[in-house]
Amino acid sequence: MENPTILLVDDDEGHLLVARRAFERSKLPIQVRVARDADEALSLLGLAGGDASGEAVHPGEVSFVAVMLDLRMPGLSGWDLLRRIRAADRTKQLPVVIVSSSERPNDVRLSYELGANSYLMKRFDPEKPGAYLVDAAHYWTELNEAPRPSTLAPRKIA
Repeated sequence: MENPTILLVDDDEGHLLVARRAFERSKLPIQVRVARDADEALSLLGLAGGDASGEAVHPGEVSFVAVMLDLRMPGLSGWDLLRRIRAADRTKQLPVVIVSSSERPNDVRLSYELGANSYLMKRFDPEKPGAYLVDAAHYWTELNEAPRPSTLAPRKIA
């Protein structure tokens, strides 16, 4: 069985470098794919081309267990990407963790209103750089119990 894969979406090369090193040091059995903007993320998620259903999946496409998403990027914002993820049938339940330097209450509130599952502040810890990202990835890949595909289909309630 292949290790679970997380999609890390951020345009800040410094943050991506710290994140990659933290994941490598952690030995957490996951794969991390990187998208440097929302358009690249949409492509990796199989949502490019404006197909809100998300049905245009290519064979061999990566299945992500979570997305770690920055809010402020060139082009489409993190919130725009979050809206697209929630609008697509195949990704609407995909866990999305906002990872932002913003501590503005309105940014946190809007992120949750749009369907974020978690909101993390980017932080610098000289002792363990990027450890908070590893902790979040550990939660979503090993501790969280996600619905199985068969339980995602709508059911009739008697």
